[in-house]
Amino acid sequence: MFRWFRQTEFPLDKFWDIWNYSTISFKNIVSIMQIPDYYQILEIRRDATANEIKRAFRKLAKRYHPDKNPERIAFAEKMFREVCTAYSTLQNTKQKSDYDRVLQTIERQQSFRDGFARGTLQHETYLDRLNRLNQSYAKLELLLEALLHQNYETGISMYEQLRDHTEETGQEWRIDDFLSYEESRDCEFLIAEAYQKLGFSNGDASSTLERHEKIEQAMLIYESLLSAEVKRPCFRHFIREVKDRLKYIYLYHFSIEGYDQTSDIPLTKIRALELPKRETAWIYKKIAEFYVEIDRYPQARTVLKMAFELQPRLTGAKKICRILNIRN
Repeated sequence: MFRWFRQTEFPLDKFWDIWNYSTISFKNIVSIMQIPDYYQILEIRRDATANEIKRAFRKLAKRYHPDKNPERIAFAEKMFREVCTAYSTLQNTKQKSDYDRVLQTIERQQSFRDGFARGTLQHETYLDRLNRLNQSYAKLELLLEALLHQNYETGISMYEQLRDHTEETGQEWRIDDFLSYEESRDCEFLIAEAYQKLGFSNGDASSTLERHEKIEQAMLIYESLLSAEVKRPCFRHFIREVKDRLKYIYLYHFSIEGYDQTSDIPLTKIRALELPKRETAWIYKKIAEFYVEIDRYPQARTVLKMAFELQPRLTGAKKICRILNIRN
């Protein structure tokens, strides 16, 4: 996700140089909270359909193609690249969803700063709080920079240092103390994503136990985001991404690798995702197949029957029904 932030190189040693300063201010941090407006580049509305996006791309690609602009090659090549990059992102449903989410986050921050400049906001702005040398806040910004650059190990190390330090001092550390509600949830999503990436990374040097602990941390944060969304929606259609990631982690618990290393996952958690019946039934079938694999037939029968209750015409279940001697 957030690949638009990650195009700028920012060496790891720079993160730690800034992190270890005795005093941190906003000027110490290399800001990358800017992304191009792909909708503006393609000259379309935010709610443009897939066909409208495609038509806009074809029109602009033709307009800015270098072969059509022999007298201003450099300008044409630059515009042609921007148009192609914009189209590449917006025509991909997943990338477009990620891009929209980031764009909305940045616009909320800009709206907040503009409101303060006009005198319509009386409390301190995002930048003001940084400039008051709030060390935890500045380090939180640096943590976000690391995660947005996909420096997951660095970002998680920074996060755990902040968390552990406040625990040692007996003070509760909450992201919400430094960011708006929406920004706090965005930050938690990035932290959960980093834990998940590290937990499922085969190339990571961490022990198996450490990787499973990271997966557990990711699960807990995603569940917290899901719970927060019920009380105060801010992710809206992006909450589906959180549910998909939880589904992936839950199914990992019902696998040979994950079952012995992780805590049991009650089926109530799967129901709490409130997925479509067909999808929930498919998950139950996968769990039943796992129980068969480890010779836990009573549990397999129970879960498979739950699947059929949700989806009587569940496909791909003939083999497991035959093994469990279940008629359907």
